[in-house]
Amino acid sequence: MNLRVLIPIAEGFEEMEAVTCIDILRRAGCTVVVAGIGPSPVRASRGLRVVPDADWETARSEPWDLVVLPGGAAGVQALSASTTLRAFLLDRHQRRQRIAAICAAPGLLAELGVLEGRRVTAFPGVLDPHSPHYQWVDQAVVVDGSLVTSQGPGTALDFALTLVEILAGAQRRQEVEAPLQRPSKSPR
Repeated sequence: MNLRVLIPIAEGFEEMEAVTCIDILRRAGCTVVVAGIGPSPVRASRGLRVVPDADWETARSEPWDLVVLPGGAAGVQALSASTTLRAFLLDRHQRRQRIAAICAAPGLLAELGVLEGRRVTAFPGVLDPHSPHYQWVDQAVVVDGSLVTSQGPGTALDFALTLVEILAGAQRRQEVEAPLQRPSKSPR
């Protein structure tokens, strides 16, 4: 399995969402490249500093099986300011290639028209639940064709495991999930 995943990050990204996806996808055997937009290291929303694996301008020209956009309001705003990222996402959308977005990141996809006609979710308040352009679904993770969306930091693990399942199948997801020791029920 040589599945390649690109995770662009920018100043203010939500660390739980990015790091959880990086970790889980790497556990599944994917090649995950974190691409920084802006100066390195990239400071996350709560001060964590991450040294990207690559510069965005270099990484964007390579082939990717999946692109994952972490949230964090300031991070998504910084991602949105990149004209090359916007063009890259529109190209992927037009080619029906996989894009995943969590928390505030589906808002960027809405700006670009990528959510048109899709079932989606996001952090509350990011998307209009009554929009005529897409169908808002109040679920932790929503898969609609080549698009995967999720609600926020608390759903990051389910989001990442869903991405593993989409890329590598249900059995691989189970193999990655089992050692995580997730409870079958919420403790009381």
